[in-house]
Amino acid sequence: MSTELPPGSDRERALTEMLEAAYAALGPDYRPRTHLLGPDGRARFVNWLIQETSPYLRQHAHNPVDWRPWGAETLAEAATLDRPIFLSVGYATCHWCHVMEEESFDDVAVAAVLNAGFVPVKLDREERPDLDHIYITATQLQQGHAGWPNSVWLTPWGQPFHTGTYFPKERFLEVLDAVGAAWAKDRAKIEDVAERIGAAVAGASAPAGREDEAETPLGPGVYSALSAQLAQFYNAAEGGFGEAQQFPQEGFLLWLLDHWRRTGDASALGVASHSLQAIAAGGIHDHAGGGFHRYTVDANWRTPHFEKMLYNQGLLARVFVEGWEAVGEPAWARAALRCVDYVRRDMTAPEGYFYAAEDADSLDAEGRREEGAFYAFTPAEAEEALSDLAPEERAWATETLGLKEAPTIEAGAVLHLAPGREAAFDRLEPALERLRRAREARARPVRDEKVIAGWNGLMIRALAEGAEAFGRPDLAEDAARAGEALWSALWDELRDGRQLSRLVGLDGGPDGGQGAGLLEDYAWLGLGYLALSDATGQAVWLERAEALADAAAEAFSDPSGRLRMAQADGPLGPIYESQDGAAPAGESSMVELWARLALRREAPRYAMRARGVVAAVSATLAQMPVARPDLLSAARVLAGGESEARRCLAYGRLRARLALFGDEGPRLHLALTEGWHIAAGGAGTLAPVLEGAEARWPVAARRSAGFADGAEMEVHEGRFTVEIEPKARDVTLRVQVCSENLCLAPEEARWRLA
Repeated sequence: MSTELPPGSDRERALTEMLEAAYAALGPDYRPRTHLLGPDGRARFVNWLIQETSPYLRQHAHNPVDWRPWGAETLAEAATLDRPIFLSVGYATCHWCHVMEEESFDDVAVAAVLNAGFVPVKLDREERPDLDHIYITATQLQQGHAGWPNSVWLTPWGQPFHTGTYFPKERFLEVLDAVGAAWAKDRAKIEDVAERIGAAVAGASAPAGREDEAETPLGPGVYSALSAQLAQFYNAAEGGFGEAQQFPQEGFLLWLLDHWRRTGDASALGVASHSLQAIAAGGIHDHAGGGFHRYTVDANWRTPHFEKMLYNQGLLARVFVEGWEAVGEPAWARAALRCVDYVRRDMTAPEGYFYAAEDADSLDAEGRREEGAFYAFTPAEAEEALSDLAPEERAWATETLGLKEAPTIEAGAVLHLAPGREAAFDRLEPALERLRRAREARARPVRDEKVIAGWNGLMIRALAEGAEAFGRPDLAEDAARAGEALWSALWDELRDGRQLSRLVGLDGGPDGGQGAGLLEDYAWLGLGYLALSDATGQAVWLERAEALADAAAEAFSDPSGRLRMAQADGPLGPIYESQDGAAPAGESSMVELWARLALRREAPRYAMRARGVVAAVSATLAQMPVARPDLLSAARVLAGGESEARRCLAYGRLRARLALFGDEGPRLHLALTEGWHIAAGGAGTLAPVLEGAEARWPVAARRSAGFADGAEMEVHEGRFTVEIEPKARDVTLRVQVCSENLCLAPEEARWRLA
């Protein structure tokens, strides 16, 4: 096969032949994503990205822009050519990334300018969130706002000197001309700007002076300050924390639920409940297929930006599980279960692990790419999909789902419910299933089939916690299957250490191209394994969580007490996260992992490590708590233990879960590690006490406890359930756990009731 040389490029023919061979090796079923096709249907151009495994990078492999991947060789080439780098950062399901590609990067005239005067580099932010963190911070600092596509001009050494986001074609050409002229005529000014931006980026998240742990200013004041800040951001009319567009803000919601459980702050529960009610009812929730879109472009949650991200599914499923466990709202249990069903059905690889995302755009009936085309319904489409329902049921369903309202997007109406209005889901389900099946006949959005270790960890945790909450062992089985597949593909026991890779490659092994796992991968996967250990009682998952936690301490710890985002420094030095974002910062989640391990292992190193990080960032937490809700939640686990319905006691020998809203009525479920039991009185031990509820304990087993005085004691062993009838706003369990040879100190767990 033969392709054209990219316009403006002086690429050697031998390199072109190598890239053409990589293109040919993809086989006859491969479909290039470009409108620049020859008469045989083959792409006219091929660039360096044809060798990449990232779906986002591969999407751009046939642009006439002669894209390079990020790497040392690319930086060296820019230095040799003495050209600035144009860096375009995006991800596979990014709508405006697609728009800029179609307008500019797939345009021969634009490509000629880029290829002649710059070294063009494409970066998948989901492969390299560490590098993305550097350059999105640069754009935020220079422009006052940031987003994707992130367009950044760099020196050959990776220093940013000009930034932006999406540029329309004509404006993009103007900027390219201006930057090219400045590079040729005013290099000193560019290098000065690059130095100042680089220093600002490095300073934005660099460690402050380490605080004396004894003076750590964390306490009720910090948590009250965060509660007050969230109250200021809260949209009292619509729920959530946005006034123009709405993101789920799972970190805020999880913190509010935790804050209520620990303090009884009714306003915190009210904000979380109102927000969950709005999310469950709104168009951000895919009512036909399950799962959640990334955000909405309006404040009332009605019109989504339709991409679906795995990390949102994992985090929102957890939020809805915890919300249901707190107040028992059936719509929230349904939202959580439909979310995990969507992931199991549509986002699961044959090996068992989970894909990264689905696109916002898809092809409409005329073959045009349109945002939301897969999800929206015109009146005629809805009528056809529901045609076999009785007329009164069809009319009721279309009204209930908002299909009779004026659509907010060109493709049609987005399914949504009226917030606060109780829906008869049993009655609605036949209509939703018919609408889902009708959608399946359409062209599906492109699925990003990257397998990211950390994102999978978030989903594994959601599945494991859902398995316990809803009595669904099949969810834990799926979580374990994913966990096993990831461990096999990505964990490497090296001679001199242990290493987690971030991505599963196309061959099923670790993707070496962008290689080592980041701090978030170790932390999120570790927390997923910890949840699996709790849900199944299988020691292997706890052992793997420990292995990840210990390896992370070796790989990411910093003399400042902070945790670096990546093992290797970036172009501007070590990379530190400055806040929790759409997902928790890796640093926050690693503190949580260490804090929860400290409750399950008699190993002081975990609490010491967690305290060290909290001390190192304590001044920042006190100044701006709203930036780190996930880290503050982790700090509370460290200081006061767990607050969820599920608790770990006696260093993991006892698991306790208060279930208030199951089919069988309120229950306290207890699970003991083999060889341990609950003392029931006698020989100096304490009988279990449940305050705040009438309790019916199961019949106790009787056996010799082996105490010196020969007395017998009643004991409870294994897994068992205590029937309860709450009579107060709090339920407190006081219990002592013993083995044949010793009894641990008595412990208590307190649950707050809504």
